[in-house]
Amino acid sequence: MQDNIQIYTLHTLVDITPTGVTRGLDGLQRNQQRNWETVLQAVGLVTQPITLIEPHRTEVDVKWCEFGEFYEGVHQVWGWRFAIEHADVFVRNNNDVGILEELFEQVPVICGLEETARFILPIFYPYGAIKNIHFIKNT
Repeated sequence: MQDNIQIYTLHTLVDITPTGVTRGLDGLQRNQQRNWETVLQAVGLVTQPITLIEPHRTEVDVKWCEFGEFYEGVHQVWGWRFAIEHADVFVRNNNDVGILEELFEQVPVICGLEETARFILPIFYPYGAIKNIHFIKNT
């Protein structure tokens, strides 16, 4: 089984802070947790992720990231590293993360939390000028 373990990293401009707050209708921590739950549910449509490094926030000049050209300057970026136990489950058309990109295309998010980027639409978008989520298959 260990031969099939693959590791991925997700970077996003969307606040996906895992707070553990699951009760209450509103509030910063509840909404951060909702975005985190959305990430887990989207990945979980294909496989069960194993968290290696909890989502964490870093301030980064996005010119060094693979986000869309709509975003410039220094922004808060969340990173999450996870493993899966099924080889190449996210491969589509020779793209190691093609299915991950499809899973997250236009998935709704809650904005106005602790992110510094402003989004045209309140969605994850993995392509083009408004790309706000990026996936890497670690080798």
